[in-house]
Formats: sequence, C-alpha cells, structure tokens
Amino acid sequence: ENAGTLAFKINVNNPSNATVNLVVKPAPFSTANSSDFTLTNQTINITPATTSVTVNIPIIDDILEEQMAEYFVLSLENPVGATLSGETSSTVYIVDNDKAAPVASNQIQLNYIGSFDPSGNSTSSTEIVVHDPATQRLFTISSLTDVFDIINFANPLAPSVISTVNMLPYGGITSIAVKNGIIAVASPNGTNAQGNGSVVFFDINGTFLKQVSVGVLPDMITFSPDGTKVMTANEGEPNDAYTVDPEGSISIIDIPSLSVAGIQALTQTNVTTLSFTQFNGQEATLAASGIRKVKSTSTLAQDLEPEYIAISADNQKAWVSCQENNAVVEVNLATKAITGIWGLGKKDMSLPGNGFDASDNNGEILIANWPVKAYYNPDSMASYKVGSTNYIITANEGDEKDLGGFSERTTVGAATYGLDSTIFQNASVLKATHNLGRFRVTNVNGNTDADAEFEEIHALGARSFSIFNADTKQIVYDSGDQFERYIAANHPLIFNADNEANGAKNRSRAKGPEPEGVTLGTINGQTFAFITLERTGGVMVYNVTDPNNVTFTDYKHSRSTSAFGGDNGPEGITYIPPANMNNGKGYVIVANEISGTLSMYEVAASTLSTGEVKTEKASFNIFPNPVNKGNTLYFNKAQGYELFDMSGKLLGKDKNALTIDTSKLSTGVYLIKTSEGQVKRVIVK
Repeated sequence: ENAGTLAFKINVNNPSNATVNLVVKPAPFSTANSSDFTLTNQTINITPATTSVTVNIPIIDDILEEQMAEYFVLSLENPVGATLSGETSSTVYIVDNDKAAPVASNQIQLNYIGSFDPSGNSTSSTEIVVHDPATQRLFTISSLTDVFDIINFANPLAPSVISTVNMLPYGGITSIAVKNGIIAVASPNGTNAQGNGSVVFFDINGTFLKQVSVGVLPDMITFSPDGTKVMTANEGEPNDAYTVDPEGSISIIDIPSLSVAGIQALTQTNVTTLSFTQFNGQEATLAASGIRKVKSTSTLAQDLEPEYIAISADNQKAWVSCQENNAVVEVNLATKAITGIWGLGKKDMSLPGNGFDASDNNGEILIANWPVKAYYNPDSMASYKVGSTNYIITANEGDEKDLGGFSERTTVGAATYGLDSTIFQNASVLKATHNLGRFRVTNVNGNTDADAEFEEIHALGARSFSIFNADTKQIVYDSGDQFERYIAANHPLIFNADNEANGAKNRSRAKGPEPEGVTLGTINGQTFAFITLERTGGVMVYNVTDPNNVTFTDYKHSRSTSAFGGDNGPEGITYIPPANMNNGKGYVIVANEISGTLSMYEVAASTLSTGEVKTEKASFNIFPNPVNKGNTLYFNKAQGYELFDMSGKLLGKDKNALTIDTSKLSTGVYLIKTSEGQVKRVIVK
C-alpha cells in the first residue's frame, strides 16, 4: 500500500499504428476501489516505434484498516489495428499496511518443554493422546502400526514407555479413552472394513478385559464425564470403489460399574447403536438447512459419517459431528435417542475479516476476499456451558469424499467446473491459476438450478474455529481469517505449509492451516480453547469464557523451519490441569500424526489473584471509511449498534449486524454507537 506508484507494463510485438483500451474492471472483478488507487479507463496509442507502454498507477496509502489484500483487475479491450495475445487481463493486489495482525494477549502461554516419540524410531504415527491422573500415565495410539502405548508421565521432562499393546488381534485401532483405571479402545473390523467394529476394554496396565460390537468403523471414543457411558462415533465409510456404503451410526455402551469386574461383566445387551434411518425421508428439508448429502445414490443414513463426540458436563446430552456432511447430531443420553440433526451452514468468504490465501501459484501471501462460500465441516468438537446455555466449539478442518469410485474434489479452474456467466462475469479472472484457478472446491454443491454451470462456489473447511449455541443451533463466533493473518505476520516460513514438507503456501490451494483438534481447559476461572493446526502445526489458544467476547491468547509450534523436522501433523490434543499432576503444573499435550511424536507444553498462566479476571474487549472497527454512498459499510465483528446523524437524530439500529446499507443515507458524516459503548465516525461520500 505504501509502494507509491505501480509501473504497469504492456509489451508490444510487431508494432504498427493501433489503439487498445486499458479498462479498470469494477466489482465483482475487483475488491479495491478508487480510494485505493488512481487510474481511469484510457486509450493506449501504439506507433510503429512502440515496443512497450508503461502506465504509472498511483497507489493510495490510506489510513483505513482494510482486508489484508485487496485487488483490482486491469483489462486490455477493443483493439484497433492490433491483436491481443497472451494475458489480456491482470490482477493487481494491494497489501494493506494499516490493519495489524492479531496480537496475543498472553493471558496464558504455552512453553514448549520437549518432544517424545513413543515408538523410539520415528517410523510410527501418533494420532490420539489421553491422560490418567491416578497413575500419571499417557496413552497414545498409532493407527499406522495398530498399537497403543502406555507412557509414564510422572516426570514430564522424561516420559518413558511402560508397555505397548498390539491391537491387530482385535481388529486395529482408531481412538482411545481412559477413565478411573479403565482403557477403552475403538477398533475397526480387521477382516471387513465395512463390517461392524468393536470397543475393546483393558485395565490400566493393558490387560484385556472385554470386547463388544458397535457400528461400522468407530472413529472416535469417549467416556461420559460421570463414567457411566462410553460413546463411539461410527463413521461407516464406503469401500474405495463405493460399491458398499454402510450406514453411519452412534453407539452408547452402558457402564453399570466402572471397575475391572464391572467391565468384565459387560455383555452385548449393554450396547445401544443409534441409526439415522429415521431421517431418510427428510433429505430435501435437511439439505435446505445446510446439511450436505454428498452421494446421491446413497440414503442419508448411509451418507452421514459421524466423526467426533462432545458430551455435556451434566451427562445429559451429546453432540456428534458428521464432518463431510457439515452437520451436528444431538443425542439425549438419558433416553439414548437422537433428538435432532442440524446443518452448520456456510461461511461467506467474500466478507471482510473472512479472507484467505487461495493460491500456491502467485508467490505472495495474499489473504483476500473471494466469492466463495465455505462449509465449516468440523472435525473435533468440545462443549461447555455458560450460565444455562450449552455451547460447542468446532475445529473447522474441512473434508470431502475422495474415493476411487466417487470423488467430489475439483478446482475452480477445471474445464468441467463451469461458472454461470450471469453471476460470475469475472469467471476468466477467477479461473486464473494465480487467483482461484487451483483452489479446491466441491462439484456436489453450488449448482443451484441443476444446469451445467455453478451459481455458487462451495469450498470445504472454513480455516477457523467457531462457537455455536447448541441450544439455539446458531453460530455465535468465528475466528475469521485470524489464523492465517497471525501466522503470515509472525511465522511466514510455515504459512499454510504442508505437514509432510516445508514450504510456505503449499496448502493455500486446499484447506490452508486445517484446524483439526480442540480441547478446553479452565485456568484461573477462565475457559480456554486449544486448537491444533494439522498442516501448519502448533496450537492456537483463545479465551472463550464469554462466547460473545473471544480473545486470541497465544500460538506456539514445535516444527523445524530450517529443515523439515520437529513435530508435524497435529491431530489429538489434551489439556492436563494442575490438579491432575503431581507437580501442580498444567500441561497441553499434542499427538502428531506425521512425525509420530508428542509435543509437550507447560501452561504458564499470568499472575492473577483468586477470582480476579483479566478481560480484553476486541476493538470495534468499520470499513471502508469513507464509504461511497450505495456501497456496503462493514463491521469487523457482529455488533449491536445505533446510527445517528450529527444532529443526534437516531436513523437506525440493529441488535446484531455485520453491515450497514448506505443506499438510503445522504452524503455526510454519521456516528455509530455500539452496544458496548464504542463510538465510530463514518463519512458517506
């Protein structure tokens, strides 16, 4: 933005007397406008001596906090006496220098104390980690080698493997949980991947106790807080050819006595498996609510793929994510019945604050807005309660069905992915490889009128974490583009890097940092969310005590930036409170799938007296300001507001808004007063 002037060069081959128009394309081609640069449409005159033409474009270094990268499109049109060849349009990006990257409050900090490889030879994976406070043991799994490890964590600076349990005789391993000295393992069917899996119970030393059947491919397992139930999310994935598509399901195992004898006494009658067949006749209604049914020839019960479970602290409800379906299922644990299923909707990536870096082919970090709607598609979830309201936190990784017999994966630039020309007049610009051309999208959604073209561009994964009111089923908070903006400013070498190789922007065309795991911890009376980034690596920390006033707290990673190494591919994460450690310290432990290691962080809280709460309110900003009459004025966060003219007359108000339509306002100066008491002046011109 402070570059001064852009020298835009047009090359001329075999010159002769000719003219061509240089046209500045307005929205929807461009997100920048006349307040960002100075250039009008003009005619370029060419003579026999002309080999190139340079147009100097002044870039305006304003003081407005705008999207990190805005862009405008220049087009060569209407040649007379000349022929256009090569690129006839160009996208010019302007990087804003006024809006600061997110700043960590450091209310708590993660201090990296080391890495530990349970396998000891870097040939294994580590996907899940859980902790038993009574024995000071960690339990980790490797689906690559089908084992779980029992680890002595009494000294966090020197963990050691006590024993390793081979799960191949039971079918394999996908997840693990531990409570009160009992280990529960989710195990797929070892001989038929589309057959029912099982839950295998062990004592704290890894001695087998009992095995019971559950649904197909139990992908996640957890105990209820009171230990009276074990739940599994049974993904029910199809085979690669997609000729067999089992139903997804949720299993609940009643545990009358959480003891060795109690587990040994379990029978199959203790298992209840919940099916989704009741929803098969409601496909159209549920799709309209934001649920994705991906495979048209499957029933909804077959298409739904449960991924992760969050259980309320009072043991009354559970929420289960169906990742590919962008859905959450609610379960009444008292009646052991599914009470509802709801779609999470889509995130509008064209709104300020929802930008993303879309290409691995332009050499710069450009977090910009694009006409894309992204499904949240969360992997992990966590639940907590504020007052009488239930909330769930989602890590919005994104996932698609990409199998040999069926794949929904495509790119915006694919020849088979046609864009409706009445909506996307800028289709050729969007399809450029340095813009959205290489960006991965789904070909299942977005063709709203069932013709040969797409009216909306739908991506999978919101590159963020969100908080939903689980009672009203409405989104309360989304972190927007904060993950990418923070890492771009502070860790550019690993910005959207892959977890299998270093190289910034390698995953920009896909799902970016890929938020994967989430866990919650209560520290000094405050609730914090710890979110792992599967591709970039590391852990994001947010204070979520007040879901309406979320603050960024910390980010740490332990991958190498000089050469590929360190801890890579975070999956599972657990928080160990000080009360559960012999040394009275809190820890965050991350399981890294690719490196097969555990990242171990000590949690350092700021010095707060008992009951003292340190809160920070996110500042309220509006943009663009000044705003051209008729254009939309944007807020940086959803906000209640009142709009006044300079005489003090109230012109409008809203309880929760992200935008103001200025079409009915006269040119002049106005005041916006928020429900939090902040006041901003805006100029309409």
